[in-house]
Amino acid sequence: MARKEPVVLFLVDSGFPNVPIPVRLPFGGWWLARNDYVGATLFYDGFESAERAFAENFVRPGATVLDIGAHHGYYTLLFSRKAGPEGKVVAFEPSRRERRRLALHLQINRCKNVATEDCALGEAEGTEQLYLADPSESGCNSLRRPDVSARTKLVSVRTRSLDRVLGERGIEHVDFIKLDVEGAELSVLKGAPELLRRRPRPVILVEVQDIRTRPWGYPAREIILFLSGAGYTWFRPLPDGRLEEIDATLEEYDGNFVAIPIEQAANAGRGTHSSERP
Repeated sequence: MARKEPVVLFLVDSGFPNVPIPVRLPFGGWWLARNDYVGATLFYDGFESAERAFAENFVRPGATVLDIGAHHGYYTLLFSRKAGPEGKVVAFEPSRRERRRLALHLQINRCKNVATEDCALGEAEGTEQLYLADPSESGCNSLRRPDVSARTKLVSVRTRSLDRVLGERGIEHVDFIKLDVEGAELSVLKGAPELLRRRPRPVILVEVQDIRTRPWGYPAREIILFLSGAGYTWFRPLPDGRLEEIDATLEEYDGNFVAIPIEQAANAGRGTHSSERP
C-alpha cells in the first residue's frame, strides 16, 4: 500500500540475492522475504504496522474479507488467520507472477479459507494492459504506467466489476475490504454500487495517494469524496490499532485510510481522536 522509502536490497549482503529468506510474521505464519519493498520492511522494521494492527483488531472469526490487490498475500494471510475456518477470504491479483508467489504463501501457511481471482477489478467487463514492474517494484504493478524507476512490461489481463464477481460467487455480505490497486481504487468502487448500498456495508482500508492516482488522471481526494458521498466516514489507523478521524475535505492525501459506513462509525470510532490532517 502507501510507500515512500526505497527498496533495501537486503539479500545482497547474504551472497544469495535471489534466494528468499523465511520471516516469521507478527500475526503468525511464514513469509518468504524477497528483494522488494515488502520483503525489506518485514526483514528490518515491520510492514504497515498501524494498518496491520487495525485489521487484526477488526476482522473477527467467521468474517468475509476481500483482499483487492493481494500481491504476494501479506494481508491475505492475516485475514485468513483472523477469519478462521468459518470465514472466507477472496484475494484478487491480476498478475500471474504475483499469483504464483501468493499461492506459495497460501500453501506453506495451509490456508484453507482463501479463494483467488485472477482478474483486475474496474467499472466494467473487458480486457486491459497491466504494467508489470520489475520484481523489486512489483507492488507498483498498475493498469496505468506507474511512477517508478523500475522497468515495466505489458501483459493482458481481464477486468471485471466487483458486483459481478460477488454475484457469481454468491457473496451477499462483505465485512472488510483491503483495497490497494495503484490508482484504480475509484474504478473498483464505481464497479460495486450494489455492495456499497447493501446493509450491513463493508469497512474499507484503502490506499489514497496522489502519486498513484495521477497516472489515472484524477486526484486522490476523489476516492475520499466518492465514499463520503456514499455515506462513509474517514479515519487514520494508529499504531495501537485504534482510529482517529481525518478531515475529508483536503486537496491532497498520502496514506492508507479507513472508510467506515456512517451507521457503524459511532462504534468503530470509540476511543479515537479527531485530526485535521491525514
